[in-house]
Amino acid sequence: MQARLVVPALLCLCSLGPACGEDVGDDVGDELSSGTETSNPDGDGDGDTTGDGDTTGDGDGDGDTTGDGDTTGDGDGDTTGDGDGDGDTTGDGDCNEVVISTSLGEMYIGLDPVNAPITVANFKAYVDAGFYDGTIFHRVMDGFMIQGGGFTPGMVAKMTMPPIVLETSPELTHVDGAISMARTPEPDSATSQFFICDGPQHFLDGDYAAFGVLSNGADVLAAISAVSVADQGQFDNVPVEDVVINSVSYSCD
Repeated sequence: MQARLVVPALLCLCSLGPACGEDVGDDVGDELSSGTETSNPDGDGDGDTTGDGDTTGDGDGDGDTTGDGDTTGDGDGDTTGDGDGDGDTTGDGDCNEVVISTSLGEMYIGLDPVNAPITVANFKAYVDAGFYDGTIFHRVMDGFMIQGGGFTPGMVAKMTMPPIVLETSPELTHVDGAISMARTPEPDSATSQFFICDGPQHFLDGDYAAFGVLSNGADVLAAISAVSVADQGQFDNVPVEDVVINSVSYSCD
């Protein structure tokens, strides 16, 4: 099914399919899938080879000298003080900033797993699989958004994981640089495709799943938004020259 973004008649967002104006329907979007982010499975900080691993007499095997497995006093087994026990510094067991490396430069996106756990986990599942590498920004509307993550050059669609439910939060709005999930007219249909707002688009709040925001690379967003576009068969606003997503990776790597 074509992915579209529901917008007012003045702003027709035809994404995959009929020419703009056929229906003021759902357009920025397309897919998303459920996935679970990875984290340290135990977070107990034991790492010892001695049976109980410490000299504290507490029998917890964590190898520390405090009896709780960490030096923060929270008893979770890591040294971050975030309470998750996974030993990382992000608070959720994984890195929450990605780098979208494109043929026009790099954009850094901060993800928000607190307010959009399902959507962020889904996006990370695609990142972990290398799904976005070699795809394109296939739809660009200057002053509105750039959309990608579903096609390779030549407008060849990629197979995706199952769709996820629509997840919105008043804490995540479509500010300038917000990243959000594209979908079909069916709310619970997002899979892999995403869009990045070129300017604030608050009329999308509550209807589309924003899950992060641009933290660096506004010049690259502006450059992509400014490329020449044309209709290509059933697709509208397709860049005349491919804007390739070389890779999407974690900035913490």
